[in-house]
Amino acid sequence: MDQPISIYAHADWSEQERLDAGGMTTSPERMVAAFTKGEPTNSLVVDMSAMEGYQDKSSPYFVNSESFANEFIKNDPEFMGKVLFDHAANDWRDVLQHKVDIPVAIFSGEYRNNLPNQRWMASVISDAMLYAYTKAEQGDHFLMFKNPRKFTGDLMEFLER
Repeated sequence: MDQPISIYAHADWSEQERLDAGGMTTSPERMVAAFTKGEPTNSLVVDMSAMEGYQDKSSPYFVNSESFANEFIKNDPEFMGKVLFDHAANDWRDVLQHKVDIPVAIFSGEYRNNLPNQRWMASVISDAMLYAYTKAEQGDHFLMFKNPRKFTGDLMEFLER
């Protein structure tokens, strides 16, 4: 679901390696602080485009799901930061290339710069299906909340095949 394969972009990677892996930060610590505490950063250190998608409240489905979640789920930024750091520090390219041997549905969209690594993922997993949503289809990091009818239909189609 629009997840980078390796959030941390290593300094010795080529630009193509970064795009294939989805690297979006050169500092997991700064990324965690920006997402959990709102600390300042810049686009050379952390790509904050996922937050741009979060701030787009043009989908009534998304507004509804966020209101519901905020009413019942109380997040702890400290623990969220620990999970996010672990997530950011992992590089899953070897697992995706050599260990995944089941059908995989991959969802991403044009409204995210994560799409190149989702395409790479689909190219290395033998039975993967990439669903790339357009901007008009709310194709960002939150596409399943913003366009739940399309997402549910696509997921059901995948599961039924």
